[in-house]
Amino acid sequence: MKILAGYPARSIFALGILGLTLSACASSDIAAIKGADRSKIDTIKVTEISVSVETPKPQPNLQVLLTEELKQRVPGCSQGEVGHKLHVAVVEFEDQDVAKSIFIGDEIELGGRVELIDSATGEKTGEYYITREFAWGGFVGAAMMSDAEKSLSEDFAKIVCKDIFGVKVE
Repeated sequence: MKILAGYPARSIFALGILGLTLSACASSDIAAIKGADRSKIDTIKVTEISVSVETPKPQPNLQVLLTEELKQRVPGCSQGEVGHKLHVAVVEFEDQDVAKSIFIGDEIELGGRVELIDSATGEKTGEYYITREFAWGGFVGAAMMSDAEKSLSEDFAKIVCKDIFGVKVE
């Protein structure tokens, strides 16, 4: 390693430790399967929320946390007058592997279909696919994602509000 020649061993060790402690990156994406126009979205009031988890491995904690986050945030950002059901079908969930993330990096992911259904008619008003990913490495990244289900559920609910209803929530 000619590049590191001339540096004291403790400096090289410190650089290695720094690499193990840093790095994280988050991303999200939304795609309209059957998008509703803004005038239609503005008339929607979400009055009922349900979540199903359709992954190979059962995730009961994820279902509970995502339902709670959606119920806490979405009714406030859907301010129309036409009652709608919001159903989320989780089809992708990748949990963390702490040991892997510290040494080589890892990612967590939550992906699902979001359906808006008119409560009176049963007609599907809109359908979207949302993914939320968080990749990290090192101790800091692993600590940031120590409660992956909760973090991803919070972010997913915020994305529904921001990208479907046009309301940014914190």
